[in-house]
Amino acid sequence: MNTIQLFEWLSVYIRAIRIAMIPLLAILIAGIYILVYATGGIKFVYSHSMYLAILLSGFVFGVRGGLIVGLLGGITLGPFMPIDVSTGEQQNAINWLYRTGFFILIGTACGGASDSVRSYLRHLKWIARHDPVTRLPNRHALLKALSDIQKIKNASHLHALVVVSLQNTMELKSAFGFDITEAVILQSADRCQSILQDTARVYRIDPEQLGILIESRDAQAIDTLLAALIKSAQQPYQFNAIPIHVDSRLGYVTFSKVIQAPELYLQRAESALISANEKVQDCVAYSPEISNFAKENLSILGNLMSALKEGQLSMHYQPKISIKTGEIHGVEALMRWNHPERGNIPPGIFIPRAEQSTLINLITEFALEQAMEQIVKWRENDIHLAIAVNISPRNLLQPGFSDLVLQLLQRYDVSGQFLELEVTEGALMTDIARSISELSRLANAKITISIDDFGTGYSSLQYLHQLPISLIKIDQSFVRRLPDDKGAIHIVEAAVTLAHKMGMKTIAEGVENQRAYTLLADLGCDIAQGFMISRPLPAAEFEKWLAQYKENAVYAQM
Repeated sequence: MNTIQLFEWLSVYIRAIRIAMIPLLAILIAGIYILVYATGGIKFVYSHSMYLAILLSGFVFGVRGGLIVGLLGGITLGPFMPIDVSTGEQQNAINWLYRTGFFILIGTACGGASDSVRSYLRHLKWIARHDPVTRLPNRHALLKALSDIQKIKNASHLHALVVVSLQNTMELKSAFGFDITEAVILQSADRCQSILQDTARVYRIDPEQLGILIESRDAQAIDTLLAALIKSAQQPYQFNAIPIHVDSRLGYVTFSKVIQAPELYLQRAESALISANEKVQDCVAYSPEISNFAKENLSILGNLMSALKEGQLSMHYQPKISIKTGEIHGVEALMRWNHPERGNIPPGIFIPRAEQSTLINLITEFALEQAMEQIVKWRENDIHLAIAVNISPRNLLQPGFSDLVLQLLQRYDVSGQFLELEVTEGALMTDIARSISELSRLANAKITISIDDFGTGYSSLQYLHQLPISLIKIDQSFVRRLPDDKGAIHIVEAAVTLAHKMGMKTIAEGVENQRAYTLLADLGCDIAQGFMISRPLPAAEFEKWLAQYKENAVYAQM
């Protein structure tokens, strides 16, 4: 047992030890008196044995104990102890007073050292369980509180573990400095504590997260408290007398008793919080499906890198035709993942997850290289078609992205007119100035730029005239409702009119029946894409489809 462990052990049993030490010290002082007297008096060295009692009392009782026992020891070996028992010669007062003073000094010094160590260990223990800035209990304290619930045998009530997260802290810090996080966390904690009163305690479990443990409540009471917490989080915070808005999300898990590791319950609450972030909801309760989704997400991302290296990813091509002439306008490259164990993984599963990580940059680079290679192969076979590649918001903001695209064009000796980049509205609005700069550079290389999913994201109308856009792609959620949905008809018509007045063309994706195709033609839409024309096909199958399409002159009948 080292020194720290010894003092920790003492701190646990200190009360019992002190009670036991009082009679022990009395016996020890009396025993030392008898020893000194029996060995002939104070002139012999046995008087130094009193240091044992003094040091022991200082160690156990601290400064006060060391001082008191030092004083008692000095008096015990003072006027009541002769210099020499055989002659009965008594001590001079100055001698025993000097000795008593020295005893008191040693006892006080030992007690001070003992108190300092105990105080420092208490501080370390406090630091281990608290956030030093806000002085709120931390994650370790929360886990300890969860462990203590295991001792509660009554399982008639529910407990709830809530995690509150501040979402826009990066924006706040960039505007107001780093101190704002601490200020908002403290205000949020005060609000939560005022709502919860004595029903729960608030913990700071992360720089931007609070944990709340609500114990022994019924389901209705927990719902009421959660609703109050959500409402409180929506109120403006104050920083330097300025009202500011903070986006907050809540994730929570309820349980009747703690039967598993405390960390598991915190993990579940944080999983629910992640789900709230993904769904853009104020509050989400934990369910097993959330954990399964998270595990699946991480598993897919973990396999994605090896999929790139092992050739599991491939590109399929879906044709786009001119509605007026029926001629092939180009193709869109769509990624497919053929997993050796899971089979075909739809792009709707792995692409959105990859977009939340840096893996999307590698995937986009792969798609661009595949498109370049395919353009070169088709050119050798006298097939001259532009290939459209989807670009993620992360790609457009990636430093050097336009350089990468231009380098690939140069490496494969491909003209920019055979490449189309489909960019979502959200990607444009993330950093409009950068978007205009990057896209203008790409457009100058004759690359076609199109807005994908137009009308479903942010409003880019105020910037549309500044962007080098050639095509507007009307989202399939509107096209698939044609021709029966009047609202969809008006939206498509407005998009077509707007595009034409600005010198752009429109593409309707998701065309699945002749009625929708005919209506699009009547509305003046320029290009169509969808299952009615063809599903996405591997390159070899697309070449066969293209040959048959041209041979039968299907487009002439559309």
